[in-house]
Amino acid sequence: MKLGCICGTFNRSFDSGRMDQIRFLHRCAKDLNVQGVELQDIHFPQTRPVYLQTLRRTARELGLSIIGVGVHNDFGRADPTLRQSEVTKVKQWVEVAEQLGAPLVRVFAGYPEGEREARWPAMIDALREVAEFARHGGVRLGLENHNHGAFTPTADEFLRVLREVNSPHLIPLLDTGNFTDGWPSIQRVVGLVAHVHAKFWQVAPDGSDEKVDYGRIFPALRQAGYDGWVSFEYETPEPEETGIPRSLAYLKKMMG
Repeated sequence: MKLGCICGTFNRSFDSGRMDQIRFLHRCAKDLNVQGVELQDIHFPQTRPVYLQTLRRTARELGLSIIGVGVHNDFGRADPTLRQSEVTKVKQWVEVAEQLGAPLVRVFAGYPEGEREARWPAMIDALREVAEFARHGGVRLGLENHNHGAFTPTADEFLRVLREVNSPHLIPLLDTGNFTDGWPSIQRVVGLVAHVHAKFWQVAPDGSDEKVDYGRIFPALRQAGYDGWVSFEYETPEPEETGIPRSLAYLKKMMG
């Protein structure tokens, strides 16, 4: 397994202006000592080619792989025009990923406006369309499980989406902290995942997470033969300055 870091780990620093993408790359290489980085759409000040080339060159000089770009999309919109605008958004970020040399674009199924089953077919159609677009760009889409009223709160819905879209260019991306039932759903998908987000919601004194059982998750990943990326994602109320070093050290220990 290879360790990366999602830029959302430093959301508060980005929001305050203390962090930008270039600083994030340097922090990951020099302080966190990770091998890869995941960028997110919300942190890009621009996407002009010269800027993307600068990001790509800086990552390469620092010995970092740009392993993915995260998109905050929503295919649960009831209005067809708004839903199509979300499709267009994902396609635009696929093109950004191509320019960055990133092999993966993280996507969501979204949040159904109204009854889930009523919105389901249009969501599947949208994912099929963007997966086909990604195929032509040599990029894969990582479908992340999501809770909080989303289409994929448990493994049942998550696996159903993947089965119905039925594209090798839409792969399962496990967020360890997002299934509403936790371990029961993780256990069902851990042997299938192609990318992992290691979420930290509440860091204990030893660096472990009080809501995510990494003592079961990592042995299960190893047993399944997983050798892909594990991206550190810090979303706890504890300040970044104290919580990130402790939780990241714990994650490195669990990865062995």
